[in-house]
Amino acid sequence: MEGRQRKHCHCGKLCRVRTSWTDSNPGRRFLVCPLGRNRGCCFFEWFDPEMCSRSKDIIPGLLKNRGKLEQDLAQLRSREKLLWGFLFFSWIMLISMMVGGLRDNHH
Repeated sequence: MEGRQRKHCHCGKLCRVRTSWTDSNPGRRFLVCPLGRNRGCCFFEWFDPEMCSRSKDIIPGLLKNRGKLEQDLAQLRSREKLLWGFLFFSWIMLISMMVGGLRDNHH
């Protein structure tokens, strides 16, 4: 944990570092019990210091933009595969028509 001592929760387990992706704490890391709240240990402690308000305003928008760009890229890659398939098919059709035309000329 980056030069910090390992921390144990209330039940004695070694804490895990997680990352918050909420709008109020985007990218901020925190410590939790590996058993989680559903097993009765509610240990929670911030690992990183609080971010400045400007970071809290900017980071969620950047993450949303990144997500949109990743979706757009996936759609473009899908479209590219489809276009390559059409191109391949058209070349096969062109070659088969040329071969068929050569056979007709020789008979």
